[in-house]
Amino acid sequence: MPTWLRGGRPQRSSRWGFVTGVLRSHVSCDGGALPAIMFAMLAKTIETDVSWIAADDHIIVAQVVALGDRYRRTLGFLPRAGFAQAAESGTLVAALRDGEVVGYALFSLPRQVVRLTHLCVEDSARGSGIARRLVEAVSAKHADRFGITLKCRNDYPAHDLWPRLGFTAQGEVRGRGRDRKSLTVWWLDHGHPHLFSAPEALGILRVAVDINVFLDLESSSDRPGASDSKALAGDWLADQIELVTTSELAVELARRPDGTERDRQHNAARNYPRLSTQTAATQSLSQRITELVQKTQGLDLTARPSDISDVRHVAEASLAGVTVLASKDTDLQDWAAGVVGITGVRVMHPADVILHVDELSRAQAYRPVQLEDTGWQLTPVRAQTEGELLGFLNKGLGEQKSAYLQLVRHVAAGGRQWTRMVLRSPQGHPAAFFATGSADDELIVSIFRITAQQLEPTITRQLLFQFQRQALRDGRTMVRITEPSLGPETIRILREDGFIKTQDAWLTLVVSACGPSDLIDRQVSAVAQRAGLVLPALRPALSAVIAADLERTLWPAKITDSILPSYLVPIRPVWAGDLFGVRPSLTPRPSMLGLSREHVYYRSPVPRTMAPARLLWYVTDAPRGGLASVIGCSRLEESVVDKPAALFQRFRHLGVWDQAAITRASNSTGTEALRFADTELFDQEVSLRRLRQIAAEHRHTLTLRSRQKIDANLFAAIYREGHAAQ
Repeated sequence: MPTWLRGGRPQRSSRWGFVTGVLRSHVSCDGGALPAIMFAMLAKTIETDVSWIAADDHIIVAQVVALGDRYRRTLGFLPRAGFAQAAESGTLVAALRDGEVVGYALFSLPRQVVRLTHLCVEDSARGSGIARRLVEAVSAKHADRFGITLKCRNDYPAHDLWPRLGFTAQGEVRGRGRDRKSLTVWWLDHGHPHLFSAPEALGILRVAVDINVFLDLESSSDRPGASDSKALAGDWLADQIELVTTSELAVELARRPDGTERDRQHNAARNYPRLSTQTAATQSLSQRITELVQKTQGLDLTARPSDISDVRHVAEASLAGVTVLASKDTDLQDWAAGVVGITGVRVMHPADVILHVDELSRAQAYRPVQLEDTGWQLTPVRAQTEGELLGFLNKGLGEQKSAYLQLVRHVAAGGRQWTRMVLRSPQGHPAAFFATGSADDELIVSIFRITAQQLEPTITRQLLFQFQRQALRDGRTMVRITEPSLGPETIRILREDGFIKTQDAWLTLVVSACGPSDLIDRQVSAVAQRAGLVLPALRPALSAVIAADLERTLWPAKITDSILPSYLVPIRPVWAGDLFGVRPSLTPRPSMLGLSREHVYYRSPVPRTMAPARLLWYVTDAPRGGLASVIGCSRLEESVVDKPAALFQRFRHLGVWDQAAITRASNSTGTEALRFADTELFDQEVSLRRLRQIAAEHRHTLTLRSRQKIDANLFAAIYREGHAAQ
């Protein structure tokens, strides 16, 4: 990774390179600067290969790590395992001369974009166009994504490089260092039609820190092994990680020796957002954790003050909806893994947090596992309950009580024009309040309030999907949210879910059509025009990634002339009942599954399912005289093959199967986890007899014994049959 040009002057005896994320560069050469023409002539005599690095290219990976380590002091820290992970996942490309690494690019693939983390060039390769070739290689390999994003400090010379490589500035964020220097967000667009703001909405992971990680970050002197913790505060993680503290941290700081250093640390703690939880709730959950660890692991966590504090850290994080606690304490990591089922909190080494930041942020943003064994209910707002509704006053945004009550009373005065609902927890506590009505072809959401801090992302996402489904049922083509006092978390989720901000509302389209891009485009354009929106035209042969994102944004639209594959997936009735509520059995369906948008299903990994894709669910139990029909369609977000234990740890936040059930679905090659979302149940089930007829009409042979890929025309025919008039 690169070094830097300090004050804009070349430095003698130094290296040159650049990094994206916290991009810093240093332009110089040993013995002084050489004329650019000499570098250009030299570059022409040296052949440079740009190659994708595989996990078994151990020598090349070691050279990449060494090059990164050479510039580590000025670039911040990336765990060495991060390089190996990138090679294994195909996100590491290197430039080689005579078999030696002279540059590399390392990136990740969150959602539909490429996020460039490192771009590094050795000084001997300076001026030979290696940077451009590395970026072009990444861009070409992932041209099916919206584009490439990165961050670079404004006061570094490399700030001027990105426009020359085709990047455009998209705005600024604050850096994570103590000087809080500004970073510019750069974007290289691949020219795909993204209707709204989804490409830039990557989410942020909140990470609580224990006392040792905090001291690594804030001690005035270096502590052994502190670099792993300090990496969490690196500039390249700006807008990816937010470090937070619990109230228990203040208790632990108070136990430290008196003196100037302790006072300084107390002051430093005030710069971190502190999680807010109720004391009684923290005590109750702490007791549950302590009792479960004693029962299952034989450990007494009440004997030492440090253990008591660790328990409270986990409890406070859980109650605040934070799913990650950064700690280097291996004992804490071990016992916390045994109670993640009741806390949802993963205690991880700081380096592991950095390696899995994208995956962890998705899990934190969507936590249906917390709703297991619950009885959440949507109930109409009763008369004379204005006092209860005052709990939804947004004091944090400075909302005035009079203005809020005026909004509530205006909606109440509308009578049947508005449907007012409250989502209640199993204990009957109000967690969400919304009001919906209609005008022309729009579903209007005039009130949209969430108070359940721990479950705010999960509830917000589910209610947004409920609004889309309600609009579809009512024949509306748009959802318009006019709530005047939306919280920052809700706004972030709206952007991620493809809503667009207008002057006085947030809008999303609901396009009920299955067909080629020109058909979908005509419907989208007609709706957009009525809303005063000008959107880019859709076109045939969209990549699978882009088509899947558009189908998410325009749900339930299906663009059949895209490259997005379709699969017919057999599923047993018991799992269909749990996941979709189809033909419920005598055993009640877990509430968490009913409130979820996202699920995971496990199967044998042969044949492998490619994501993203569409899934048609074929429920089969024909030998026993049960249901045998296609019941609905989902969007496949991710397919992962691994050992059952690893998959259970990775996807347990979705709360569908236990580890034993996953093991039963595996074979000698492992298990495949299908993470899917936004299931649309058909108006009428497509029976086995009718399914075979449709397949025959399309000259397609069905196996129905395992997952089967089908062409777009057959998918469209089955989908339309499921929505045919009864």
